[in-house]
Amino acid sequence: MLLRQMMRFGVVGGVGFIVDGGMLWFLLANGFSPYVARALSFPVAVIVTWALNRAWTFGAARKPGRIRQFNKYLAIQLIGAATNYCFYSLVVRTFGETSLAIFVGFVFGSFVGMFVNFWGARQIAFRHDA
Repeated sequence: MLLRQMMRFGVVGGVGFIVDGGMLWFLLANGFSPYVARALSFPVAVIVTWALNRAWTFGAARKPGRIRQFNKYLAIQLIGAATNYCFYSLVVRTFGETSLAIFVGFVFGSFVGMFVNFWGARQIAFRHDA
């Protein structure tokens, strides 16, 4: 069960990565700073991944109280996002606001944040007895 959840979480994370990245590049192309663009792309990805994780990854945890569950998920995602954003910002500040640095920061930050997000989603937001 854990391996299946990890694999599904990875697939959903891939979808979230594409949504987040697509929004990031769209906002960058429309003149937003890389920091503001990254902060705005995050909420869209959270909503998409919560819905997919609730329905598919942790489907057995579906129960009444969607708002409460979403709030738990959002809290975990914010912790993961803070981790993600710190690593993203570190790379961009260190290597400059080039396309490559922004991309590397986005990938690196997303990778690190993924571990925080999976643990929190499994242990807190979608926990069967929570």
